[in-house]
Order: sequence, then structure tokens, then C-alpha cells
Amino acid sequence: MTRKTINCVVMFADVAGSTAMYENMGDDMARERISKSLNKLIAITKRHSGKLVKTIGDEILVYFTDVDMAVYAALSIQETMEDDRSPETIGVSIRIGMQYGSTILEDDDIFGDTVNVAARVASMASARQILCTKEMSFLVKNPELANNMRPFDRLRVKGRKEPLDVYLFGWEDDDDITNMATASSFTNPARHNLAKSLKLTYDSDRYNLNIDTTSFLLGRDKYCEMVVIGDLISRYHSKIEHRRGKFVITDQSTNGTFVTTQEGQEVFLRREELTLFGAGFISLGKKVDRSDENLIQFYCE
Repeated sequence: MTRKTINCVVMFADVAGSTAMYENMGDDMARERISKSLNKLIAITKRHSGKLVKTIGDEILVYFTDVDMAVYAALSIQETMEDDRSPETIGVSIRIGMQYGSTILEDDDIFGDTVNVAARVASMASARQILCTKEMSFLVKNPELANNMRPFDRLRVKGRKEPLDVYLFGWEDDDDITNMATASSFTNPARHNLAKSLKLTYDSDRYNLNIDTTSFLLGRDKYCEMVVIGDLISRYHSKIEHRRGKFVITDQSTNGTFVTTQEGQEVFLRREELTLFGAGFISLGKKVDRSDENLIQFYCE
């Protein structure tokens, strides 16, 4: 039994939407497609000096001793899968999470807090995303790579008092990326007032939500109560519910939900919630633009 401690980048890369693949394609075909996709990922990481630890279902666990090489490997994975036209793996998307730190290497396996954090970061990622912690992003030496790191979200980890800042590596063209940021906060002047109804206007459609509303979904899926189509809009993007006398909007998307009040206060939500008050505008996936055809107007009574 050999045991030593090393400093390295721990990477989890997994196939996004694998459950749906099994449901839609059947066990055998889905398993084969996932297996061939993982083989591609393994080959890419090895070319970038990564050490495969193991495959776990639909994901691989790899470590790198060089931070920049880990980021280059993640970039190569996403670019390769994006351009993939192989019948065996076409349409497969990957999500990646990484962390740098002290790790225990024992009998060809790795353990420790760094591994646990990397796994948590990977669980936050959506298809085609590359996430890492802020501390790892600051260790990237190549200026081109470092300039593509941007704030994404915050992660609470058991045993730590303060949440970890998570960064997104923007490997796509800027036009295809929505810059994530921690939601700003503002004082809600109506926090003591009870709202009995919420009126929404989208395009030429009007919706009137009452106090019995428990889940009013907004997104591009046909089963949403309000269907909004757009490149940056998730299938089930946001949810509105009436809770304790207030209408609360909760973001559950990849690109976030933007709210602007009639007073001009702007709020960005990502997997967060906000009590709606007064009147204003809601935009899914991008900042509020009064000329946007997908803009949603709201009014509380």
C-alpha cells in the first residue's frame, strides 16, 4: 500500500442528461454511447498529462499536476464534443468541475477535501460548462486562459464557514455566453404588504395569478404555464409561487433571471429567489431590454 500527499487539480467530467438518454434510447444504446464518449474524454485528458483515476457511471475522475494543462484539457473536451460528428457520440454534452489543492494519493485512487469540492463544483455545472473555484482560477498562468475566467456562483461546503466562489471558464464565443454574477440585493419597500394577485403580460397574452398559485412555470418547454422561446432560455427557467402573502420568483436556469422594478432597481437571480413587488419587468436568460420581444411585464396588487 502506497500513500502520499500531492497538490493537484482534481477534475470531474460527466455526460450531461444521461438519465434522459437511457429513457429515450434504451439501456444498451445509451450505455454504448456514454462509454464511447468517456473514452474520448480519457484520451483527451491523457494528451494533456492528466492521470485517470477511475470512471464512475457516466463520469470520469482525473487529476493534473499542472493547473493550465487541466484547463486546456477541459477546453479541448468541450471543443471536441461540440464539433463531434461521429454517429456513436454525436449530441453528447459534457459538464466539468475542478478544484486545486492538497490530495491524498493511495493505491491509484485519490481522497480528501479537494476531491469533495471538485465533485460539488461539477454538480453545479450544466451541459457544456467548465467550472472551478476562484482559488484555482487565480492560479492559471496563461493570460488568455485567465482572461476567460469569470464569477459564476457561490457554493456552501460542509465544514466551511464561508461559501466558496465558483468561476466559469468561458470557452465559447462571447456572444454565446451570459456573464454570471452574484445577485445584488435591495430593500423591498413592500415587504410588509400582502399581494393578492400578480398580473403578467407577455407578447399579447395576459396571465392573472392569485393566492392559490403554487407553481407557475416560465420557460421554453411546452408544459410551462408561460412558454417563452429563446436561445438562452431553459426548458423550465423560472417558477412563480404565492407564499405567505407574497409572490416569489425562483430562478432554476442556466443563464439566470433578470428583474427590473419600475423604480429602475435591477436584480440578477441564479438559483435564487426574489419577492416581486410593485411593477416591473422580467427577462429570462439576459438583461432587461425594453425592446426585447420576450420581455415579461409584471404588476402586483
